[in-house]
Amino acid sequence: MAAAKKARVVDGFSVVRGLAQAKQDAALPKPGARRPAEDLSSRPPPAAKPADSPHIVKTIQPTKRTIRCFECGYEFQLSGTTRTIYCSKCREKIDMGDYVIDRPWAEEIKTGGSVIIRASGRLENARIQAGNVILEGDMDDRSTIECTQWLELGGQANPNPRQLTMRNLRIAAGKAMKFKYKLQVNHLELMGTLEADVEAAGLVSIREGGHLKGTVRGAHLQVEEGGGLSARVFIWPQGNPLAPEA
Repeated sequence: MAAAKKARVVDGFSVVRGLAQAKQDAALPKPGARRPAEDLSSRPPPAAKPADSPHIVKTIQPTKRTIRCFECGYEFQLSGTTRTIYCSKCREKIDMGDYVIDRPWAEEIKTGGSVIIRASGRLENARIQAGNVILEGDMDDRSTIECTQWLELGGQANPNPRQLTMRNLRIAAGKAMKFKYKLQVNHLELMGTLEADVEAAGLVSIREGGHLKGTVRGAHLQVEEGGGLSARVFIWPQGNPLAPEA
């Protein structure tokens, strides 16, 4: 008598995973198939790779990030990485993609990820809202940049500070910037040179090769060996005693 075959038990997760894999395989182009030509005139800038952003993408984005909804202003924590999320308060869709601009750009980009404007890139009446921005290129006087986290200035960038909104500011190595107006930030990191009247709620860090000129008021100041400081310094670890009470 032939032995009875043992039935195989398949759990629900395996079934769902198998269906997803089947759909993915069906979506793949067949060998030899030709893809239709794409219209590149309105194509978004290419996604950034870690190698494109030596500072922001690889070092300053922690596993848990603070995301701010550009629609309602609500801030919440995000762990891990994902392409799209929804605001915890207003349920507005938030793109989390990273983008590279290496040509003239005149459209709006709104993302919780990072945007890199290369030296060959130029913002022309463009509005950039992002978690982090690296600006190495140029921008006209009608363009604006708003960062919910870090803005890094380097390369040939010479923006009008009034067109910039950021929580934290980094001046790249070899870059020299001068702000005529008071600079109010949370954290400031200098690997290049900055001349400004700085008011920082968090840490002012001057790295090797960095130099701060002007005035600095804040809670914490760190000057590494090889860093320069030619400024009037007012440090109040518990906050600015001259600031008006809420």
